[in-house]
Amino acid sequence: MDNKKQSDEHHKPTEENVVKDLRKSLEDAIDQTKHILVDLEQTVETTIKDQSISEETKKIVDSISDEIKNSTLEDSQKIINTTKAINNFEEE
Repeated sequence: MDNKKQSDEHHKPTEENVVKDLRKSLEDAIDQTKHILVDLEQTVETTIKDQSISEETKKIVDSISDEIKNSTLEDSQKIINTTKAINNFEEE
């Protein structure tokens, strides 16, 4: 029993580190995507002189940014809940 408990204790920090690494990678990817969207918006503004196209591009970029933010929050919560469920199952 004690060996299993010690073994589990050694795995938990590793699992937590993996989750943290995945979360950091996801955050980095989201930040890169946001920068790309901002660059796209700025390129459209400076290249295309039609104001309506610039405004529509801004709306699309904002919409995509909101979708990314919302889906990221939902997915993060799912990952957290799944990790908790796995940990609870392993403890039983």
